Amino acid sequence: MKFCALILAGGRSARMGKVKPLLPLPRKNAGPRSALATLACLYSSAGVRDVLVVSGFHAEAVEGAARALSLAVARNLRPERGMFSSVRVGLEAAPADCDGIFVHPADVPLVGGHTLKLLIEAASENFDAVLIPCHKGRPGHPPLLPAVFREAVLEHAGGGGLRAALAGLPGREVDTPDPFILEDMDRPEDYRRIERLARIGSVP
Repeated sequence: MKFCALILAGGRSARMGKVKPLLPLPRKNAGPRSALATLACLYSSAGVRDVLVVSGFHAEAVEGAARALSLAVARNLRPERGMFSSVRVGLEAAPADCDGIFVHPADVPLVGGHTLKLLIEAASENFDAVLIPCHKGRPGHPPLLPAVFREAVLEHAGGGGLRAALAGLPGREVDTPDPFILEDMDRPEDYRRIERLARIGSVP
């Protein structure tokens, strides 16, 4: 099966005050790298070669960083319409031959490779539903969308965002020991927490 990933990096980052996908994150025994570079490495390590970054606000900076990482880009021309508008742009631009599409907000940068492995394994066994990673009963990111549901998501009116669009589709939870699927960064205090967690490294 072939998988691709959408990295949603089109937000205004107003509450953070800095461009979130470009924020540096520390690493154990290595120098820091941006949230975007962290996600690029995550998907590359999982064997997902088609990674598309959806820009919007701060498009030039985000696209420049994405191209430096050899990632494809698509620009949301109306990012003020919210994150779901970036989901639409990404789904329309994603390769037509993908069997499954990860949808990953750039502000959830610490997801572990083991979580992607669990989702891919679940898809290889039975891929008739959207796969949602869950930690201790709490759903997190990134969902893995069967490509056959791409049009159904695109037809969603947009109310309630991606969560509402996926709620109307068959779904299945995939348990993971990875608490980082729940960790996002919206505000400076979130970023400071993410920095501390990044020093721990990914969950085995």
